[in-house]
Amino acid sequence: MRLLIITRYAWDDSIASGNTLSNLFSGWPDTTIYTVYCRDAKPHNNCCIHYYSVSPINIIKNILTPWKIGNKFNIDSSNTVNIANNRTEQALTRMSKKSKYFAYLYDLIYSTRIWLNKRLKDYIKNTEPDLIFCFGVTDAFNYYLVKYIKDNYSIPIVSYFVDDHYKECVKFWNIRKIIHNQRLKKLAVLSNKRYAISQMMCDEYSRLMNLDFSLLTKSVVPKEVKQLFNNPIRITYAGNLFYGRDKTLSSLASAISRINNISEVKFHLDIYTASRLREKAFSCLNQDGVSCVHPPKTYDEIELILNESDIVLHVESFEKSQTKVVRLSFSTKITDCLQSGSMVMAIGPQELASIDFLKKVPGALVISNLDLIEPVLYNLTSNFSIIKQNAMATHVFAKNTMSKDIIINGLINDLTYLLKK
Repeated sequence: MRLLIITRYAWDDSIASGNTLSNLFSGWPDTTIYTVYCRDAKPHNNCCIHYYSVSPINIIKNILTPWKIGNKFNIDSSNTVNIANNRTEQALTRMSKKSKYFAYLYDLIYSTRIWLNKRLKDYIKNTEPDLIFCFGVTDAFNYYLVKYIKDNYSIPIVSYFVDDHYKECVKFWNIRKIIHNQRLKKLAVLSNKRYAISQMMCDEYSRLMNLDFSLLTKSVVPKEVKQLFNNPIRITYAGNLFYGRDKTLSSLASAISRINNISEVKFHLDIYTASRLREKAFSCLNQDGVSCVHPPKTYDEIELILNESDIVLHVESFEKSQTKVVRLSFSTKITDCLQSGSMVMAIGPQELASIDFLKKVPGALVISNLDLIEPVLYNLTSNFSIIKQNAMATHVFAKNTMSKDIIINGLINDLTYLLKK
């Protein structure tokens, strides 16, 4: 099979989208993968060597010579391509999240479609893909490229919705949201198969769009549950601190500080993140003997860190403005926690899809009220053997329901069926 993947970011295992792609498509038999993306950062994965990039900077530089837009390269010869430093990519990502004006400009650049030139069209034609896989995102780049392929080829298209972008009851003056909703709905209609990352998203999007959505999560390779505890008991969070997650972690750090002052059994919170923190938040999360913020690590390093921890953590904000954004989303870090061999603890409102899911996972400890963090942790100090028991229950659940064989074989069967239709 020849698979063409369309994505926003470079396929890098150290970021969520890239790690998800590697999890889903690593080791597929008799499959050649091609990737088209709209950044300049260098890919880093073991699945794909064929790439075509269309970055905003590349478009602006060639706005008067649009036939030069786009870079085709293979990863083993990418040193001949002008690939921007990852720090530049991170800066662009931060700006797009924080500045609505930058987001407008970004969308406008790709809405011109001058990047959809003969060079890119020839690349698609020459790859001769059997199947298209894309994310369900609001980007003009993603939508217009999928639409072009649908209009000109009879190739099955599979879309994967992982973030809660489709909004119900948008105000008539919010033109940007209306356009985003229209793109997502049209993308779903263009798709021959639609996946969503949480069951809540499947159910709600099916209702709103009157289309079928199937559940697809990352697969897991469960690690063995360790027999010895750390001293102090080590709680680890690995992930971004967007959407108010830093405030939830600050509440946890405060609870740990109070418990450590009165209990012989101590806790320590370790946070691994690439997110930048303001000075106040940084000081709250860096308390001697309580918590520490560490720089980001590679995915392989994070896997080892989670496995060596006693408790692995998923958190969400309790602020209404933030819960609206992540309500139906399912953090890909949850599967990393489930396979870690450590006890999973989640802190967040129970109406969120990720928290609702973890409430149903055997052994996962879910806290849906900030006031309960301290008493829950204090109960563990008097019976911390429950940590190992919970870890074992989660290990069995992950192995029986989310193993690589189960998830990936199901995906392969779905896509093989599409190709035969």
